[in-house]
Amino acid sequence: MANDPYSLCPCGSGKKLKFCCLDILPDIQKAYSLRENQPDIALGLFRDLAQKHPNRDVVVRELVSTLLDAGQVNEAFMRCSEFLKTNPDNPSILLTMAEICLKRDGFQASRRILHRTFQICARAYPGTIAFLASHIAFQMLQQGNFLAAREHLSLAIRMSNGDAQRRLVMQLLELEGDSNIPYVFRSAYPLLTISCSEEAAQQDSRARKLSVLGCWEPASILYNRLADSFPREGAVWYNLGLCQLWDGRLSEAASSLHHAASLLSDQDAATEAEVLAQQIDLQLSEERLWLNSVELKVQSISEVVSRLSEHPALRPSPSHDHSQCDHTPGTAHAAEMVLLKSETPDSEIQHASQLAESLADIDVFDVTDPDEAAEAGIQNPYIVIASSSDMIDTAVVKVREILGELILTRVDEEKREAFNPEPLQAKPFDRRYVLPKGMSQRKFRQLLIEISTKPVEEWLHLPQMVLGGKSALEAAGDATLQTKLAASLIVMQGLALKRDLSPDLAALRTRLQLPPRGPLQIAATSTIAAIPCTSLERLQIDELSVNQVVEFANRASLLGMKDLLRSALLRILDNDEILEAFGAQRACLLNAAIARANDECDLCFAMLDKARTKVPAGSEGFRNRLELDVRELSYRLDDPQDPALRSLLRKIRDQYLHKVPELGDIIADQLRTFHCEYLLAELEASGSIAPASTSALWTPGSDAPANTAGSLWLPGQS
Repeated sequence: MANDPYSLCPCGSGKKLKFCCLDILPDIQKAYSLRENQPDIALGLFRDLAQKHPNRDVVVRELVSTLLDAGQVNEAFMRCSEFLKTNPDNPSILLTMAEICLKRDGFQASRRILHRTFQICARAYPGTIAFLASHIAFQMLQQGNFLAAREHLSLAIRMSNGDAQRRLVMQLLELEGDSNIPYVFRSAYPLLTISCSEEAAQQDSRARKLSVLGCWEPASILYNRLADSFPREGAVWYNLGLCQLWDGRLSEAASSLHHAASLLSDQDAATEAEVLAQQIDLQLSEERLWLNSVELKVQSISEVVSRLSEHPALRPSPSHDHSQCDHTPGTAHAAEMVLLKSETPDSEIQHASQLAESLADIDVFDVTDPDEAAEAGIQNPYIVIASSSDMIDTAVVKVREILGELILTRVDEEKREAFNPEPLQAKPFDRRYVLPKGMSQRKFRQLLIEISTKPVEEWLHLPQMVLGGKSALEAAGDATLQTKLAASLIVMQGLALKRDLSPDLAALRTRLQLPPRGPLQIAATSTIAAIPCTSLERLQIDELSVNQVVEFANRASLLGMKDLLRSALLRILDNDEILEAFGAQRACLLNAAIARANDECDLCFAMLDKARTKVPAGSEGFRNRLELDVRELSYRLDDPQDPALRSLLRKIRDQYLHKVPELGDIIADQLRTFHCEYLLAELEASGSIAPASTSALWTPGSDAPANTAGSLWLPGQS
């Protein structure tokens, strides 16, 4: 600590040292110097100082810090609590108290002290508020309060700057891009304007100021009072529901939002309130579809793998990089298999209805280090069977039939572990089809497209509690259920998007006798990030500014909304100014990827050709051209009989292999993977092909191969 009496006091008061802590500075310095090597003595000195100077916050702060370092959290809490009784608005002790309570008791129990701290300390200590808000976001995320997590992350971003702010922005983007989170919860939702009276407008203004500070409980209290005064004002109930939702009170939020939906006169606003309420209901529902796993001890691991591999109802299913496996120490994967529901011979599958579905995943583990495995309680090799709760019994019985005496675990010893719950509404979409042996990826994709409407059809016939036990088709035309039905359609879209399906909402609305959603007009200065994801479809792409179109495309891509992304890309590719702002190559490649997924091959390759016209000159141009050609190769291998494969391989051989010789082995392995050995001769003139390799061609959207050494990086990969 500085001893110049006219320097600023190190306690942070802003006063000169002479007029602040000069009298206690020597004692504080002495105690502070002992904290690291003699913490008990330091604690004694700080306790003595606190007894002599109970109202000096610098003494309490240093004592509490030393107590926390010593793990004495309860005394630290007590010291802060006692100080705040006589100094309730002291910012430094409030911040310390809030952090202790948050870490010790969690957000729910600490809400009041946190919100008081936010109100008093936000202006002077925004960085510390950002730290607290980010920790709350982490807790909310663990509890499944996704929108509360998003809003607390947004608060942390507003309160931070520099590198800390950039890290938080990346965390927010990661959350918003997480397809495991319902897309409805990955978006901002603005509060509605309340103008039913001057008094209500004033209360609304106060609540909004509290909301900006992350004080959503005090804000909800104000809106609750407004709801008592204006019980028929839908906007009040909507804002109340949002504040409760951001505060992590899901059940209260769902009730308020359902009520708001019944009161709001604007049909689109009512629908969005009901969407949020229904999504919360799904999350809170006890009627859920769980994944179950069963672990069975086995003997003779080689025989286990042989029987599984030879059985017609099983297929190999390598799913991840085994070097990153998180399984029991002393064990390793011996095989990954998928168990099929049916045993239709692959050669007989010609129609989508014949495609085999997955019944269960089977992981086979061998003991590689007996001592390490024994320490973890593992004595034998074992298999893990994972399936949905309604199919796990069937899967276990079938595996027992296949492996017989090789399974050591008795039936009465089986233990089921439940994880990864899904709402029952997701069951129609819980389908995983398996590529038949010998079928090309393109043919498989065509069959999947053919069958892609089946889950939606099943959903249309599924009884829903929110519709009074009626199915969507039965509720069609019922005016009393119109808002609930319109909302359930959007909630269903979220379930479909998670499975990479894009239902045609416009056609479904017509079929269910629902009105189309009204267009949404926004100012040229508005940001797309402020628009709820449920309203993106209402924006008129042709009326958006250059920056808004770019932001719209980025938002649709992040949320996985391919239809909206395609509409944005059409505008981007048709406007040179927007194309330059977005990135010409990126626009072409995104459109090519969507075209490939839709089996629009001509468009796909036309987009790759257009991307080549945007390649810059020089070394970066060489890399871009190489990546485009390798991307085209990966796309064309979807159809091993594609006549363009030969000329493309020759081009790669002649233009790239002399500079990147290791690429020859990577491509050769990929040709073998797709059973295109007949094309190996097109590469052999380069003399750079080894007989076989564990390298692999890593293409966008595919899993990382087990050994990625020497793999070629392509755009879009992490």
